[in-house]
Amino acid sequence: MASKKSNKNNAAAAKASKAAASAPADKDQSKKNASKKDITSTKKLAKDKNKKPGFIARTKAYFASVRSEMKRVVWPTKHELINYSVAVCASLIVVGVVIALLDAVIGEGLVLFSGLRSW
Repeated sequence: MASKKSNKNNAAAAKASKAAASAPADKDQSKKNASKKDITSTKKLAKDKNKKPGFIARTKAYFASVRSEMKRVVWPTKHELINYSVAVCASLIVVGVVIALLDAVIGEGLVLFSGLRSW
């Protein structure tokens, strides 16, 4: 019984291939035109994707991303802000004093080494 089914399938396939062979060339031509249209539409989509957005669109996108990032920021409290400001001022004073001392020491060392005074 299996051989009868396979014979029927083979016969149907043979009929389909004969019909395709006897089909006019217009169908083949239309298939080629359709594939060319698909290729050109694909190329157009690729060009559109590679196209750079305008200045205004880029500016809007930039500010939209800035706004979303600013929402994620964890802002310090007033007490934390005061503590951080005091720490920065104290470190500035310490670094300034260290630089002044180094300047004085190096300056005196050069005067002793060269034996010259600038005044």
